[in-house]
Amino acid sequence: MAGQPDPRAAAQPAGAQVQGLIGVLSHEEATNALDRLSAESDRMADALVAMDSHAGHQLLRNATLTGLTKRRWAEASAAMAVLWEQFNLHRRLLEQAREVLDRRSKPGQAELSEVTTLLTGAVVELNAQQVPIEQRSLTGPAMVTERITLTDLVNRMKSSYAGVTEVLAAADTAWNSTIQLLDPLESELRAVNGLAASLGVEDPALAKIDAELSQIRELALADPMALDTVSPPDRLTEELAEARARLARLASAKDTFDDRMARIEALMGEITNAYDEAQLAYATVLQKIASPGLPRLTDSVALLRARLYELPELWRGGQWRELASGLDMLERDATSALAETRTQLRLITGLLDRRLELRGRLDAYRAKANRLGHAEDRELTALHREAHTVLYTVPCDLPAATRAVNRYQQALQDKRSV
Repeated sequence: MAGQPDPRAAAQPAGAQVQGLIGVLSHEEATNALDRLSAESDRMADALVAMDSHAGHQLLRNATLTGLTKRRWAEASAAMAVLWEQFNLHRRLLEQAREVLDRRSKPGQAELSEVTTLLTGAVVELNAQQVPIEQRSLTGPAMVTERITLTDLVNRMKSSYAGVTEVLAAADTAWNSTIQLLDPLESELRAVNGLAASLGVEDPALAKIDAELSQIRELALADPMALDTVSPPDRLTEELAEARARLARLASAKDTFDDRMARIEALMGEITNAYDEAQLAYATVLQKIASPGLPRLTDSVALLRARLYELPELWRGGQWRELASGLDMLERDATSALAETRTQLRLITGLLDRRLELRGRLDAYRAKANRLGHAEDRELTALHREAHTVLYTVPCDLPAATRAVNRYQQALQDKRSV
């Protein structure tokens, strides 16, 4: 029990009640003291109502608690019940004092003595406890009781109230901190689930993330004070981002299908043009270059187009995963095929360019020989003729032509150093 007024105090003579007190309050002093205590009681009522409606109280009262939070709430809830009992006792004592003052228009000594006892005496009985038999004396009491004044009661209530509200605030803060971390993830999860629903696909990762977030929320609700916050692992953020990226890829395949088909068609056109150029150049090289050593040209367009024609059926069937994969792979393969065809074209035309470059070098060194006064030099003339013959013979032996031009160049160099 929080405590109760001692019924024997009201039954005793007024003089006995105030025995040991400094003095009996005057009518004015008693009225002022009662007004002050009543105002304090009203403030206590407001504070207790606020305590009762505190968000932390709603959280703790309705949750299935475990661990540290369960232990602290058991203590705090018991303290809350005692606070309400003590408040009711405080109210009753003030009402009793008010009734005594109102008995007569001008209270007499007996009334003032009784009011003084109620307002300032040790009329609140607390903590009645039985004394263990081994601790009693033969004539000692079997029960001991603590008696305190209204002022002492209020001080104890203030201390208890501070302890209770600390628990409520701690639970509410810890829970809100966890929610601040969970809410963005859960909002993102709802958005990604909405994206999956709009595509008519299921992503098992989303169900796994949902279950894990629910478990974290339940743990945080059951024991919010075990840690300041129950943080979701960074892995969940990464997994959610990956799931969104997967679904966004499918949505993109669905929504940009026509544009991507047009882009792949354009790539096919570029491959065809490059292949046609390579074919013409290949035929020219076979005619003009001896033993070119080129691999045969491969036409990949036919196979690529066959794959392209399968994609509209996937789009119409809503097979977004297959469509996204098909578009990505076909676009990648078409880009690779174009690069390969252009590489083949460069290799083919490079042989013709090499022959042209050797012809240009030979002409340049011939002109240089003439400027140096070697126009009639028999050795240089013979070397020039040999190189010229190889370069202008069809088909041209490029390795032989390269060696002939180098011999002519070296001979000219030797002439200059003599």
